[in-house]
Order: sequence, then C-alpha cells, then structure tokens
Amino acid sequence: MLRAMPPSRVKPLAGWSVVAAFVLIGVALFATVWSTRSSVVDASTAVRDGQALAIERAVRAGLADLDAVPSSEDLQAILDQHDDEGLRYVAMIENPGLIVASAGTPIGSAFDERPGPSKRFQEVGDRLRMTLRPLRRMKAGGRTPRYILEIEPVQANALREASTYTLGVGVVAAISLLGVAIVLVRREARRNADERERERERRLAHLGEMSAVLAHEIKNPLASLKGNAQLLAQMLAKTQPEGDKQRAKADRVVDEAVRLEQLTNDLLHFVRTGAIQRAPTDPAALVREAAGSVPGQVEIESEAAPTTWSLDGARIRQVIVNLIDNAVAAGPPVAVDVRTANRQLVIEVADNGPGVPSEDREKIFEPFFTGKTHGTGLGLAVARRVVELHGGTLSVHSSPRGGALFRAEIPES
Repeated sequence: MLRAMPPSRVKPLAGWSVVAAFVLIGVALFATVWSTRSSVVDASTAVRDGQALAIERAVRAGLADLDAVPSSEDLQAILDQHDDEGLRYVAMIENPGLIVASAGTPIGSAFDERPGPSKRFQEVGDRLRMTLRPLRRMKAGGRTPRYILEIEPVQANALREASTYTLGVGVVAAISLLGVAIVLVRREARRNADERERERERRLAHLGEMSAVLAHEIKNPLASLKGNAQLLAQMLAKTQPEGDKQRAKADRVVDEAVRLEQLTNDLLHFVRTGAIQRAPTDPAALVREAAGSVPGQVEIESEAAPTTWSLDGARIRQVIVNLIDNAVAAGPPVAVDVRTANRQLVIEVADNGPGVPSEDREKIFEPFFTGKTHGTGLGLAVARRVVELHGGTLSVHSSPRGGALFRAEIPES
C-alpha cells in the first residue's frame, strides 16, 4: 500500500497542470488577438484618413478640369469615377447652406456644419464628411461655392471587419479552451472524489474483515467469561453484604464483559454489508418507536411526514436509535423532524449540546472515532453505511437550537 501512494499524489498534480496550461493558453490567445485588433483599428484609422485625402485630391483635380461652375451632371460624373474608392456624395453649396448641385445620397442634411479646428473630417454615420474650400477658378461673378464630400472608408472598414472576425475566432477559441479546462477541472475533481471513495471502501473492507475475524474470535470465549462472571456475582450477592469488595469486583467483571459483548456486536453490525430488505414503512411510526426505546426527552415533529416509504425498517430503526441516543448524551431536549423534501425522506435529529466542530464533521463517521469516554466509535459509521445502502446520505450540520443536527436523506426506491 505504501508503494502505491506516490503515484496517487502525482496524478492529481499532473492533471491540474494540464488544466492550468489550457487556461493560460486561452488567456494568452485572447490577449494576443485583442492586442492585434487594437493595432489593426489604429492602422485602419490611418488608412481611412489616407483614403479620404486621396479622394479629396482626386475630386479637386476633377473640379479644376471643368471650364465652368459644375452642374449636377458634372458632379455625378466625378462621383461615378471615384465610386469604387468610396466617394458616396458630392454637393456644391453656397452660403448659407444652399445646395446648388449634388450627386449621390447624403447622410443627414446639416451641410453648414464644419469640422472643428483640430479636425479635418467630420464623422457622419459610417462616413467621413469633409468641406473643400472654394476653387479660385469657380469664383466667377462673386460666387464662392464650397463643396461637401461624403466618403465611405471602404479599405479601413474591410480591415476592421477582418480584425473583428479574427477577434471573434480568437474569442471562440479561447472560450473553447476555457470550456475544455472547465471540463477537465470537473473530471479531475470527480476522479479525485471517486479515488477517495474507492480508498475509503478499500479501507472499510480491510477493517471489516479484521473486525469480523476479531469479533468471531472474541464472541465465544467472551460468552463463557460473561456467564461465569454472572454466576460468581450471583453467588457473592447471596453470601456477601452489599458493598463488599469481592462482590464489587465480581460486578465490575460482569460490567466489563457486557461492554465487550456490546463491542463485538457493534463490530458485527459494522461488517454486515448484506443487501437491505426494503418494504413500505411508516416513517413517523418508526421514529416514534425508536425514540420510545431511548431514555430521555425527545420531541417529534411528523406532520409533514409521508404515510409510507420504502425502507428496511429494522436497519433504519437502528440508525434513528443511534442518532437519538447520541443526541440525548450530547444535550437534551432532542428534536426529531420527519418530512419529505425534493422527493426524499428527511429525518433530522437535533440536540442542545456543544455541536460538532467543522474539522470533525467527516471524521465522526469514520470507524472507531469517538469523543466519548465510553463507546466504540462505530455507531455513526454503521448508521451512515445503512443510509448509503438505501441510496441516501447522512451528514451533520449546526442546529438552529445551538447544538448538532444530523440529517438523513433517503430517496424513493
């Protein structure tokens, strides 16, 4: 067993290393794609401005080639010539915003607005709007027309769309890697839990075999010892007065023999792993019967209890008796609640004792773990095994009353 321990410690470490690697790769991929997109966006802005300036120079050249003030047909010809480059609207206006000739469809109508002193372009929707100063050749007859251009930054938009697509692919890839990491985390956690459960089952199996052999070896000579000790105590009780030392010693032998007998019975109960025999049972009646066999003050709440449930009555009674007995020893009064919740039978036993420290809430269900001066430490281990054989769980929590609350949850068969 000792030689098998190092691999079990290395495997979880290796598994978590793979998970960490997937997470780091996903984060690095997302950061790289995001940084690349930011650079592309900055570059697309420069491309957009360059495209707008190139179209501005081309339009100026086209207007300069005209012999007179351009008409709408002239502006349409210029628009058609530069349509592939992104020119979408050309207009000639006179103050205050009077459109003399135009070509194309504008976005908005505020042609008297100009970019600020620090900007050459005005962003209008998905276009750039720019104003051309009057050309000297066009100032005939005192007219000083201006020209409004609206440009769609085709190349810059293509770059941004490509960067957005790349970002989307990167995000999907990063999310996929993170999803794989989450799956691996859950699988690793489940594998570790299964490994702990298998180790617990192996330990309990070895302990059960040892306990069975020990109990059977002790039971027969213990029965003989107990019988002879009881006979001796009865003889001394007839011949010796009460308080006699020899009589007290004989009674002590009988008491210790009874305690050892209880220990062997607990051991045999613990190793008993046969299949349970479920049958329709009245849970409330079972709880009342179990509580009646334990001396002490027990309050039972059973109004929400089902009329019947599939249980191995004898073995569940053993569980309830054990829980109530422990609760009475911890601090009465004891409250027992029987009800259904989420299609499960819930039996809660609460006491007014000091409670169970959080670090001991799993240990108390381990065999031979006990905080009592007398006891075998097998009662709760047996109780949990019986509940688990029913497909349920047995756990301990803090009680609203201040003590411990043991909760057994048993699903329908």
